[in-house]
Amino acid sequence: MEKILEFARTLISSKKGDKEVAIDATCGRGNDTCFLAKSFSKVFAFDIQDEAVESTTCATKDLDNVKVIKDSHENICTYVQSADAIMYNLGYLPNGNKKITTLAQTTIASIKCAIGILKAEGIISIICYPGHPEGFIESKEVENYLRSLNQKEYDVIKYDFINQINNPPYLLAIRKR
Repeated sequence: MEKILEFARTLISSKKGDKEVAIDATCGRGNDTCFLAKSFSKVFAFDIQDEAVESTTCATKDLDNVKVIKDSHENICTYVQSADAIMYNLGYLPNGNKKITTLAQTTIASIKCAIGILKAEGIISIICYPGHPEGFIESKEVENYLRSLNQKEYDVIKYDFINQINNPPYLLAIRKR
């Protein structure tokens, strides 16, 4: 059985057809950005923190298909008009300031934008971290929003480990039909 991040990457890798544009909506340390850059012609990576932008820029310095943008993921539609895959890894920057977290309101605004620019058969992966107070609120609100998506237009899954303690991370994923 794959771990949460591994399964998110498996879903993104399994995307059929075009692999032109991908978005790392929360680039953090640049790991997902580097993963996306191996399969997609162009990758846009977003984060609001200088430390994350610097880290991702450093991790991708030898890649010519990555554009790192210091801006909130809620503004991705300002920079990208269509995408084949979008990854979110919510919460806070690993080994960073844990007081700076993604927030339900901006994440849902970003997901609405992402759905609007997602091409048919495109995939969005969202890793939620309900183990900290803001992450718990965000994960519940994001999940409730995704439950409202029209089943004739989108397939939405939840992948989680139900026997783990302390509100472990879980994956939500959307495929546009």
